[in-house]
Amino acid sequence: MTEQQTPSSSPDRVSIPRQREAEPPASGSPESWSGWVRFGGIVMAVTGTFSVLEGILALAAPTTYVTIDGAVLAIDLVAWGWLHLALGVLVLATGAALLGRDVPGWARALGIGLVTVNMIVQLAWLPAYPIWSILVLALDGLVLYALMATWDDTRA
Repeated sequence: MTEQQTPSSSPDRVSIPRQREAEPPASGSPESWSGWVRFGGIVMAVTGTFSVLEGILALAAPTTYVTIDGAVLAIDLVAWGWLHLALGVLVLATGAALLGRDVPGWARALGIGLVTVNMIVQLAWLPAYPIWSILVLALDGLVLYALMATWDDTRA
């Protein structure tokens, strides 16, 4: 039998080619902003879940909310609960769509629109639960930044 010889300097060593480490993306590249979009998707899923819970609570236990004659603004609490529930499901679903590797443009545009509507709803909810509304407004503001600041980079 014949022996195989390796082209290395010592016969006992076998050289294994190294994989090149991935370089971090440049600061202005679309890859560098994908983390912000994923962050926005996660926060949207969280705030959507919060809205779903608010809607369920408004429907299941209407006496827990601070209201004036059973109405928040000019809407009765049952309608308010359904509004929160529907908006929460839409925000949650859109946030889940933003978590993929290739973010569809419709998900980003719908996310911006839904988060804006959610902010308006939270402003209306402010007299009933001020701390909770301010928390959700701050999270929605972060989502808007995450989705809007990266919009031009994905088109480039």
